[in-house]
Amino acid sequence: MIRLFNFFKTRWSKDKALYEKLYNVLGFYPYAISLYKIAITHNSYRHLSAKGKSNNERLEFLGDAVLGMVIAEKLYLKFPYQNEGFLTETRSKIVGRNKLNQIAKKMGIHQLLFYDQKLKNNPAFLEGVAGNAFESLIGAIYLDKGFNFTRKFILNTILVQHIDFDTLLQEELSYKAKLIKWAQKEKRTLEMVLLNVDDSQKRKVYEMAVVLEGEQIASVSNISKKTAEEMACVKACQHLGL
Repeated sequence: MIRLFNFFKTRWSKDKALYEKLYNVLGFYPYAISLYKIAITHNSYRHLSAKGKSNNERLEFLGDAVLGMVIAEKLYLKFPYQNEGFLTETRSKIVGRNKLNQIAKKMGIHQLLFYDQKLKNNPAFLEGVAGNAFESLIGAIYLDKGFNFTRKFILNTILVQHIDFDTLLQEELSYKAKLIKWAQKEKRTLEMVLLNVDDSQKRKVYEMAVVLEGEQIASVSNISKKTAEEMACVKACQHLGL
């Protein structure tokens, strides 16, 4: 029955192309395709107001909660002798913005998105918006398929394919904290500087820089000021060989 349903919706639906794209990225066919359309629609998409469509911010909120809960359960069972601080930090490494952006890019989520095409040449925007859409898709899957299906999807597709716990446990939670600690130890002057705010689009884009001893050593632009700052710190750490 399920195969027959998939056959008809992928062969005769007006959303045939989208069904196939979602299957290629997620590994299954949706039931309520409308949820997934919302999940991949950024609020900069120019047809929103004209067609009365919703953007993915509400689904992102829901997906963030579902993802956090499933990851928390997994860590609780995987590390039975670790304390709350360890579990919280490890979960943050998995569901943190940088990691979600990386996973979304590997999955190809950025290829599904509806957004203002004026932003298509901004790699920082595309990476950040894909990470947000990843959480939105988790929310859509939860509403479409239920918790048990979503839990299995997160565990089998996300954790098994994209998370190496041995490597993860060695990663720094915050490159900004790492950079500040290094600067204090070396007695170097370090600043996080806001270089520019581009408000020509529907969402502001912040350009943050790391300045060491008065010299700019890294800069990154992103729709989130906090994310731009952390990503600039990543580049600065790479530049300094930390």
